[in-house]
Amino acid sequence: MKIIKISQFFLTLCLIIVSSTLHSKSHDNLEGVYEHLRDKQFPKAINKLKVLSEKNKLEAQLLYAKILYSGEITTQDFEMSYFWANTSKLGGLKKSLNLISILNDLIDDENKLKINEKIKIFLNKSALSGNKLAIVQIAKWNLELSPEPNFENAYKWYNIAVALGIKSARIKRDEMIENIEKQRLFDIQKESIKIFNKINNLGG
Repeated sequence: MKIIKISQFFLTLCLIIVSSTLHSKSHDNLEGVYEHLRDKQFPKAINKLKVLSEKNKLEAQLLYAKILYSGEITTQDFEMSYFWANTSKLGGLKKSLNLISILNDLIDDENKLKINEKIKIFLNKSALSGNKLAIVQIAKWNLELSPEPNFENAYKWYNIAVALGIKSARIKRDEMIENIEKQRLFDIQKESIKIFNKINNLGG
């Protein structure tokens, strides 16, 4: 029943998106996708969504996750749906929560751990390439999707985020300090400096 409901929702979603948000600034990156959907060029829409998702565009990730779940214009893939839904959630897209809740009942814990590890690899690669959003996402990953909350790694990435000008990360960075042993803090800060310099070199 859930699959049928989400399928109907997806078809309605496409119509609403195309008619009312084509020119919305928050959906600029999806304009090509909406056009492909409107023209029923579904393979092109899927390919575009995949490319945008891999570029860490949150709205694209969530729409891609919904399509992969519904199986409307491509085969169902719960693993990748879970992957992209959680990635967009880590980016702050709370609209992902409903889909994640459904997928949590369809994927066993062992496979969730494997997918979560793949999310970490994806975000780590994006973060090291200088993607600021991914830097915050991987900090959150260490608190939300890691088998156990890793406050040291979360602090490391939040520390880098603040250094790169992401002011919203400052509060979380400082909260992490309370959960880290004092003798470890200097070592973690040194790790942050190395990564920060590496990111700056790549961007320079």
